[in-house]
Amino acid sequence: MTTTTLPENWLDVAAGRASTKWLEQFIRHHLALLAKEQSTPHEFANELEEEFASRMLDTPKKQKNYRSNVVQALKLLDPNHPAIALVTLSTEEYRRLNDEQRGRVAQRETQYLHPDAVEALVKIAENRLDSDEWSDVGAGLAVLIGRRISEILLSQFSLKSPWSLNFSQMAKKADDVDITLEIPTLAPAAKVLAAIQKLRSGLAIADLRKLGASSRQLKLAVNRRYSLAIAQKCDEYFQGLVPNRSDKDNLYTHIFRAVYATIAAHWFCPPNVPEHQYKAEIQGHFTITQDGKKLPNYAARSNYDDYAIGDGQGNRDGRLGLKLGQLPGLEVIAAFRDDPVEDAQPAADESDEAAAENSPTATDTTDTDEAIEIAEEEPQMSQPQEQPIKRPKVYEADLERLMQLMAQEGMTGTPAELFCALLDAYETLKREHQSRQTETVGEVAQTFNWFTKQLDALTAQNQALEQERDRLQIQKPDTEKVNSLQAENARLQRELAEAKQQLEGIYKVLGQPVPSSNGAAGAVAPPPKPTAAPEPEPRATTAVTVAPAATAAELSPQTATRQRDRSDSKAKVEAIVQDIINWNTAQESNDTRLRISVSIIKALGSLVGATYQPVIMEVLKEQEGAIEEVHRRFMIGTRHNVSVDKDTILQDIARDYMGVENWQEAAY
Repeated sequence: MTTTTLPENWLDVAAGRASTKWLEQFIRHHLALLAKEQSTPHEFANELEEEFASRMLDTPKKQKNYRSNVVQALKLLDPNHPAIALVTLSTEEYRRLNDEQRGRVAQRETQYLHPDAVEALVKIAENRLDSDEWSDVGAGLAVLIGRRISEILLSQFSLKSPWSLNFSQMAKKADDVDITLEIPTLAPAAKVLAAIQKLRSGLAIADLRKLGASSRQLKLAVNRRYSLAIAQKCDEYFQGLVPNRSDKDNLYTHIFRAVYATIAAHWFCPPNVPEHQYKAEIQGHFTITQDGKKLPNYAARSNYDDYAIGDGQGNRDGRLGLKLGQLPGLEVIAAFRDDPVEDAQPAADESDEAAAENSPTATDTTDTDEAIEIAEEEPQMSQPQEQPIKRPKVYEADLERLMQLMAQEGMTGTPAELFCALLDAYETLKREHQSRQTETVGEVAQTFNWFTKQLDALTAQNQALEQERDRLQIQKPDTEKVNSLQAENARLQRELAEAKQQLEGIYKVLGQPVPSSNGAAGAVAPPPKPTAAPEPEPRATTAVTVAPAATAAELSPQTATRQRDRSDSKAKVEAIVQDIINWNTAQESNDTRLRISVSIIKALGSLVGATYQPVIMEVLKEQEGAIEEVHRRFMIGTRHNVSVDKDTILQDIARDYMGVENWQEAAY
């Protein structure tokens, strides 16, 4: 075994060769043991066989791709590692599997698309671009540009012409292969590009980027998250227009690679260009020579020739470039605009390329890996905004500070993505600070009102006692009773003075001047001491009822109020959240939808007495899944509410869904 000095991150790179999470974990664990010589090549191979058995991968066909991943990982450890021969399939086995694959392709019958069906298909797909549901938009783009969702979210697109886009960083190419293609669009390119940007702004993949996975793993994760919903929409909208392939049960987006290429050639391919070469160019099927020259690769040609335009009688139409000269601004793509076209590779080479493609050492540069498209769906996560980027001047040191700060928060990406994330974090922090200030002022005002009421009650009691004292003095009152009343009066005077001090403190907190003392709020002079008087004759006296002192519960109004709020507010907040969800689902446009947030709930909760923030936060946490599903479905981003008429929408929800009489008071 060749001894080599491995780079520090070699194991991460090796794990990045895995196409699934379980295989990544296997490579990380067992390849590390192999590198430390804590495991032998035979033990490594046996562990792989046991892993296959546990996952019921019991045939060479099921194991082929996984074995290729492991071989690629082993070659990073040592290009000639003895474990390679133990885990790879034999040449004969690969040849047999390739022959089976070619046989299945050869047995597929050509499916014909009628020109009327093509027009209807493209029209429906174009209309889907205007939908607020991301899965609708993804289904439309699958037809109009023939790209899977991972390419839409991870590759780069820009406007090339009125009917074409520049397309780079293709999902099926290695990271070091970055060639820009011009691809035709079956609808106006500006509208298609706007739909791509809408998806990139509305779908969440920032959390996937933060995982630090390899490029291939990131593409697989994006497809697992989003492709199933798009495939279901394809079935819903296009089932009656596109016949299923003979070996397929569903219209997955992978099929629309073939449909897209067939329609694009029928509409846009110059008649002097071979159809298969035009398809290879717009699908990105090429190989790169050692001197950097791009050569067409027709190894996947049979996968994209099973659709053709027909006349409805089982006959192939065969015409190319029908839209050329018919649409304003339409031009032949640059690859075929000037020079005469020649086949770069003869058809005889196709079988050799197909065999090479399926060998364990081949680089995956074509589009035959359907596992990417039909992977299972998994839970969702924020995606960075993809907006037109202006490039202001920024100090290099400040840019480094930004990247370091965001890395500490677990955020990585381009400077534009980091800057957007920083703004989002600042806006969220500012809203929370303003919310806390509002809540604090409200609590102070509530306390102020309570003290005012208590002060008024004490003043009224004091005045009643003074009147009773004066009446008793006139009537030569009982000395003992007078003394009792004087003691009670003195107690009330002390409480009144304490309340006055607290009230002055409240005014200072609110920044308001303390009002001058008056008869109602000022201190009352103590009554004069009674002089000795002869013992009065027994007589009937008027009983005086003195109000008891305030209880401890009365002196803690915030605690009592919060207990009451928590008991009645939660049901109201839950109803408000459901009303907003129902409202959003019923709307036809995002212009009249709202993103659910604390401030939005408070605006509606103020109409029904449900503004207690801890309860709102509790309900938002409990219903986080349902709320985020609605936000993702309609691509309602974190800054959505900035661009809509919030007050009008809130009033409509309050009137039509909450049914409250004071709906006009709803305001953000």
